[in-house]
Amino acid sequence: MKTKLGFGVIGCGIIADFHANAIHECADDAELIGVCDVVYDAAEKFAHRHRTLAFKSEAEMLASPDIDVVCICTPSGYHHSSVVAAARAGKHIICEKPLAINKEQLDEVELECKRAGVTVSVISQNRYAKSIRRVKSAIDEGLLGRIVCADIYMKYYRSQEYYDSGSWRGTKRIDGGGALMNQGIHGVDLLLYLAGEIKSVYALSKTLVRDIEVEDTLAAVVEYKSGATGVIQATTSVYPGYPRRLDINGEHGSIVLDETSIVRWDIHNGGGHDDVVLMPSFTNGASTPTAISNDGHVQQISDTIRCIKTGMAPLSGLAEGRRAVDVILAIYRSAEEGRRIEL
Repeated sequence: MKTKLGFGVIGCGIIADFHANAIHECADDAELIGVCDVVYDAAEKFAHRHRTLAFKSEAEMLASPDIDVVCICTPSGYHHSSVVAAARAGKHIICEKPLAINKEQLDEVELECKRAGVTVSVISQNRYAKSIRRVKSAIDEGLLGRIVCADIYMKYYRSQEYYDSGSWRGTKRIDGGGALMNQGIHGVDLLLYLAGEIKSVYALSKTLVRDIEVEDTLAAVVEYKSGATGVIQATTSVYPGYPRRLDINGEHGSIVLDETSIVRWDIHNGGGHDDVVLMPSFTNGASTPTAISNDGHVQQISDTIRCIKTGMAPLSGLAEGRRAVDVILAIYRSAEEGRRIEL
């Protein structure tokens, strides 16, 4: 295998800069070969900014033998078609969340990626934070005892201007959903990573203050397969927006995080906290989508490169990327049908 993997970026919107910058950070193992966008002028400007090539189309990029890995940074509803095309071209894939936005798309993505045997990594950059891994190890070591509650409260703010800035934003067909699918999926992924699989959901979804066709305010009660209970709350409707709060409560202790910062570590008899630093969250996307650190993308892309070279499975691979969307789709179905949904 080549010492350096050749990368291509599909879609040149805001999040694509995070991918390109992360690839540059991994320069010993990765090289940004080129980018593409349905608007060629956008690709040219992006390519000039990152000193790389602008491909005229996705098909041209996928046909290039210099491209080993593609980062898919298009609007949510277009992810699955690019993933399928990349898999059929034999390219490894790093896809922004969500992996796809409905069951039919998820089924096709899973089939094609497994058939092609390519490595797939779905962006869940918070899993790679040192603090999240520390919480994960504490849970796995049994320091909290039996988990009783696991909750996520994401009270974010997005203005009407944010939604008006792109015709796809806030639409069911392209955005796939609102506050939960777009912004809240990272919290859902962390709950699955830390607290385990979800058994059932019961949800209420509303569009209260934004002129969009999907939800700006949602709350769901969840039951985990372990028997634990929890709450998932997601908004883009509350001013000024607050850091996402994650609570994990067990019979012997509790841990609370703001975004990826540990703010409470209350474990009976201390619970191995010598290496834990309590601090508030300094960077978060509560009010501004771009106000996040690039460290998570760097770590996830670096991990994906390692997995491609060794044949190991990424921390956030195909199954994990699908699982988060399956939970969100169940929550939406519960809200629509007004009943508890078993996963």
